[in-house]
Amino acid sequence: MMHWNKTASLLLGAMLAFIAAAPAAAKTPPKSTSTVGTQTVAPPTKLKPGEFIWHPEASPRGPMVMVVSLSEQVAYVYRNGVLIGASTVSTGKKGHATPTGVFTILQKNEDHYSSIYDAAPMPYMQRLTWSGVALHAGRLPGYPASHGCVRMPYEFARLLFKETSTGITVVVSDEKVFPSTVAHPGLFAPTDTKGKVAAEPPHTGVDHAWQPEAATEGPVSILITGEDRRIRVFRNGVQIGWSIYTLEDPKRRLSLHVLTLLEDEPSAPDSPVTARPVRRWQVVSGATETSVTTDDLLNGVHVPAEFLQQLSAVVAPGTTVVTTQLAASGVTTGEDLTVVTADQPAKK
Repeated sequence: MMHWNKTASLLLGAMLAFIAAAPAAAKTPPKSTSTVGTQTVAPPTKLKPGEFIWHPEASPRGPMVMVVSLSEQVAYVYRNGVLIGASTVSTGKKGHATPTGVFTILQKNEDHYSSIYDAAPMPYMQRLTWSGVALHAGRLPGYPASHGCVRMPYEFARLLFKETSTGITVVVSDEKVFPSTVAHPGLFAPTDTKGKVAAEPPHTGVDHAWQPEAATEGPVSILITGEDRRIRVFRNGVQIGWSIYTLEDPKRRLSLHVLTLLEDEPSAPDSPVTARPVRRWQVVSGATETSVTTDDLLNGVHVPAEFLQQLSAVVAPGTTVVTTQLAASGVTTGEDLTVVTADQPAKK
C-alpha cells in the first residue's frame, strides 16, 4: 500500500474545486514542442518514454480517477474502477518538484500557453492548481524535466482531454505502488464492525451544521480528520457542512486514504440497513492499515443521524473521501496537511 512522506502537502482545496472549462480554441495545438507518443500493448511497468496504453472502451462510463506515480514516471487512468489507460510522463525536475497530493481538474484549455514560462506551449492543458501546475502534452526525455507540470505524450494528452471533465480526481504521489481496489466503507450505511447500526454520538450543544445553499452544484468532497474528530463536506470548493463524530474504538487512528464513489452495479447486493445497493468505492490510495480493513475504515463511525441523512443526499458517483489522522482548522492543518482555497486568482 502507498505511504506519503511527512513533507508532502495534501492540496485538498484543489480537489474540492469545480471550475467550468473555458471554450476550446479553434486551432489545433502545436505538435512540434511535444513527444508525439506511440500507443502500445506493453504492460504499464514496461512502457518506454513516449509510449502509452489507451482502451476507454474497457469501461465506457463512470467517474474517472487519474493517478500519477512520480517514482515510476507513469500515469494511470481509471474509469468506474477499471484501468483504461496508462502513459509515461515527465514531472518536475529538481528545484521544481511536482507537488504530491489530491487534486481535481480545475480548468481545460486545448491550446494553452504558459503565463509564467515565456508563453511556452501547453497543448491539451488540464489545470491542477492556479499556481501553474497542470497536465499537458510536452517533451518526455525519460526523466523528470518539467517546471512542476505533468508532461504527457501529445497523442495521449489529446485522447485523455476528450474523455475528461473538470472535477475529476487526480492523485499525485512519490510512491511506486498504487492499490486500486473496490471497497464498501460503512459511512453511508452506518454499521459497526459487528454489523450493528452505529449509534449517535452524545449531544454536546452544537455538534453539526448543514448549509447546502452555500454551493448548490459541483463535485462533493468529504474530509474526515482523526485528531479533532470532524467530518467536513465541500461542494464546488465551498464548505457546506460539518459534524463531530465518535469511533467505536476511541484509540483507533485514521490512516490516509483516498476513495472515489463508483456508479452502482445492477447486480450489487442490497444493504440490510438501507435496502439499497451497497455502494462501491475505488480506493486509489491509502496507507497500510493494520487495525482495520479498508471495508471497515468508516464502520463504527458514530455521526448524528440528521447530518448523515443530509450527507447521503448529496453523495453521488465521483464523490471523493479523504481520511487522515491530522486535524484541520481554517485553511491549514500544519506542516503535514495544507488545505488551500481553490479560488481563481483575481485578474490584475
